[in-house]
Amino acid sequence: MLIFFFSVFLFAFFTGGAVPVILENYKQKNGNYAYKYIGEMDRVSADIAATLKKLNSLKLDECSDEMIKQMRFAQFESKYIKDIGFSKNNKLLCTSGLGKLDKPFDELPADLTTPGGSLVWLKVPIKLFNFEKYAHVVRTGSYNAVFNTSEIDRADISASNIAIYVMQKDKPPYFYGGNRDLTVDSVTDGQAIYDMKGMKTVLCSTSSNICAAVYISYSDIIQKEASLIFGIVMLSAISTIFVMKYLYDTLNRFKGFRNRFKRGLTPEKILCYYQPIVELKTSRLIGCEVLCRWVDFDGRVASPIEFLGIVKELQKTKEFTQIIIDKAFAELTPVISDIPAFKISFNIFPSDFRTETIVDMVGKYREEHPQLTINLELTEDELIELAKVSAAIDELRAKGYVISIDDFGTGYSSLSYLRDINADYIKIDRSFVKEIEHGSIKSNLIPNIVNIANDIGTQVIVEGIEKREQIDYLISYNVLYGQGYIFGRPCPAEEFSKLVCGDRLC
Repeated sequence: MLIFFFSVFLFAFFTGGAVPVILENYKQKNGNYAYKYIGEMDRVSADIAATLKKLNSLKLDECSDEMIKQMRFAQFESKYIKDIGFSKNNKLLCTSGLGKLDKPFDELPADLTTPGGSLVWLKVPIKLFNFEKYAHVVRTGSYNAVFNTSEIDRADISASNIAIYVMQKDKPPYFYGGNRDLTVDSVTDGQAIYDMKGMKTVLCSTSSNICAAVYISYSDIIQKEASLIFGIVMLSAISTIFVMKYLYDTLNRFKGFRNRFKRGLTPEKILCYYQPIVELKTSRLIGCEVLCRWVDFDGRVASPIEFLGIVKELQKTKEFTQIIIDKAFAELTPVISDIPAFKISFNIFPSDFRTETIVDMVGKYREEHPQLTINLELTEDELIELAKVSAAIDELRAKGYVISIDDFGTGYSSLSYLRDINADYIKIDRSFVKEIEHGSIKSNLIPNIVNIANDIGTQVIVEGIEKREQIDYLISYNVLYGQGYIFGRPCPAEEFSKLVCGDRLC
């Protein structure tokens, strides 16, 4: 009976409250749909504008080595730009990818000029190895930026109820794609216009010269609302089930993963896995990365992605890391004690990255095993937080610890962070290596990253190596070290010991 009255209450609540809210939201749905495209273009535009402004401010007028270096730095720091070129007198003279061109390239007339004076070429064919891609080009001053919006276009431009326009200087809006019957030139930004069949909303970006017109017909609205009552009934039923399930789960919360992990945060439940790091030219074993797993009470081995967030939430990062360090030295020492300068790499939480904390956790092992090198790895996404404690990093390096940046190329780091932190190593993320055989733009960034690392005195380790062809490619660009399945998968100490034959892999 209680459940029956509760269901009636929920039905009345959703009918009286939710329906007016849903109907009101139809005024905003068109805008939200338009901003799905415009929002991404705003980010692309801001990135390109900032990059080209910085390059133009350098006032370099020739395709010198310094100009090409600066263009490559700028491309590396950009999230969206695929290539940068320098033009003079409507001739492309050099690019960040190809360097100085043997023969200048005559540029075609631009498709449009933005209100800010930038030239834009849309859907320009770009030759990549044995296939052709289409990209957009923007020129501000003397520099061109190549970018593409293929992922956005595939989702939005093909729809019949949206049209995208690029605003021009002293000309009507340029139709980019979608439904040409939807226009934007006679409508104020944000205005909704109603006709006999439906409603059109126009929204324009404040920074990317993009406007979108979105249309929804009355028949679509009526069709959607015809299922409203059924939805309310189902929502009432689901809400009732959810509440009852919540009460049940509350009584049985101790069975949840979070609580099982909290109760099982012990050395017996935490496993250490080890993956070798080698010198690519010689296959000499120089170290290993220590990875962790956790054994659930039913025997299932859980991966770090399942429990590292819980470790942070419980504020048990130091205790968790200490268990890993203690187990790693206990398990590894008999295996690698005779290998000079063997590097044991530990991933450290940023909250624990203080000199006194690190020394407290691992200091005694440095004294007991001076022949080993302790490498502290920091993921790239944590660099913003870690930059605040760069002084502690300098102190640790002075004490003989080695600092590495893990998963480089996937987060939000910039060259300034690398200079501030003074890392000994950067570990290029496996996603770059996977695309080597396809000759992608991302894989072609590897030589640039290596050059930048050399300039700031940092060595490079590449992760995710699985094929001999990848090793040969990396060696050709002076990459010294690597790790991946071709050398050995992460494995327990007993299996790892079978991989080690002196300072070589067996």
